[in-house]
Amino acid sequence: RDPSSLIARVDMTDVMASPCGTPAPAEAPLDPRIAWANSIRKIVTRPDAINEDGSLNQQFFKPKKVVYAAEKAKWNDDDKENLYKGIEKYGIDPSSWKKIIEEFCPGRDVLFIRIKASRLIGSQGLNRYHGWIGTKAEVEAEYDRNKAIGLATGCWKGGILVENDHGDAMKAIRERDEREAAEGVAPPGKRTKHN
Repeated sequence: RDPSSLIARVDMTDVMASPCGTPAPAEAPLDPRIAWANSIRKIVTRPDAINEDGSLNQQFFKPKKVVYAAEKAKWNDDDKENLYKGIEKYGIDPSSWKKIIEEFCPGRDVLFIRIKASRLIGSQGLNRYHGWIGTKAEVEAEYDRNKAIGLATGCWKGGILVENDHGDAMKAIRERDEREAAEGVAPPGKRTKHN
């Protein structure tokens, strides 16, 4: 198969590198699209930016210098509590961010609030939380659940659960959810919408 014929069909989320920064064991099967992307990276990417298998070396992309926010833009405990209140009232959903800003976090922008919500719940990806509403205690419980999976899979980076090329985090989440459903354990929070 001609590699150029694959270019148009590859979704960019499929070629994202392993945030965990570690290549998979040799026996783990790799999605052909990711294998293709890794092989292309070996050709076009500088060697210190990739791992031996072609996945991105996350250490390369970490900031070398820390920049501190201006005093008025600093996030404080009151802002954090207000975001908890916003999540409890409006939930985690793209349609919620502006409502949360208007009522609880004036002066902030959508991206900033989305990132802070991501940190509160401990998950880089919020798509699986669309329509999810929870109290502060439920958000903290979900953070602990995400942290447990991240530590178990090696995908806990910078205080949040991130996915790798091999889908280890999502696989562990599905297994946990299936196990809890079989045991009759209700997860924290509630859904107002279903994905």
